[in-house]
Amino acid sequence: MSDVPPDDEYGPDVRINPTLIAAASMIGGILLGRWRPQPLPGDLPGATIGTALVCVAGALAVWAFLQYQRVDTAIRPDQPNSTLITSGPYRYSRNPQYIVLALMQMTVAFWLDNLWIVVLTPVTMVVITRYAIAREERYLEWRFGQQYRDYRRRVRRWI
Repeated sequence: MSDVPPDDEYGPDVRINPTLIAAASMIGGILLGRWRPQPLPGDLPGATIGTALVCVAGALAVWAFLQYQRVDTAIRPDQPNSTLITSGPYRYSRNPQYIVLALMQMTVAFWLDNLWIVVLTPVTMVVITRYAIAREERYLEWRFGQQYRDYRRRVRRWI
């Protein structure tokens, strides 16, 4: 784990916030939609589905945020963690915050009736996995050792 600073100053060293990656993907989908519109298939109630998704994403985001508040550790991926969080939504997924980003991207897709944004959602998650999650996992293993390895064996990366 040589890419983790020994003084733990930068945490996982994720310098580009994954939210910006998701936002760039959504903007890309919007621009593709302006160039070549691709509505969602079928006659889906986009506003209703989008609203339901944003409610689920909001509840999950608050639940995850409360876990960080409870143990008073950094929520930002560019800062060190003092505690490994394994409660709340982290009992079911190691990355509930990134699930929130995927749900928000799908929300925008439904609200805008834009298939491009749906198509770009898995691409976004692959980029975030390779850029941010991989660094976070290396960092957490370096920082928490066996405790993190045990957690990783018990809980899936996504759901």
